[in-house]
Amino acid sequence: MEAEDFPKETSIKITLGHLLLAWEVLSDKFSDLQSNDSLSEEERRAIWGLADLLESSLAENGVNGKPKAEWAALISEAKEYMKTVPVDFLE
Repeated sequence: MEAEDFPKETSIKITLGHLLLAWEVLSDKFSDLQSNDSLSEEERRAIWGLADLLESSLAENGVNGKPKAEWAALISEAKEYMKTVPVDFLE
């Protein structure tokens, strides 16, 4: 069995709408993982690390620091957009 190079960085292509909604879900649903006993410490770190990477990418793309109402409208638009994104699991 060949050893994997876990520290190797990878890249994935993702639309901004997908990125935004994925970050919103991770930050909203998984923000308080300390009280979640169903995940191991390693799983928590994986989720938090991914949320940090997504947040950084959003900032790099100019999506940050919006007023609450504007943010809610943006999330609503991202949700509508996600209805158009093909997902292999659902097809």
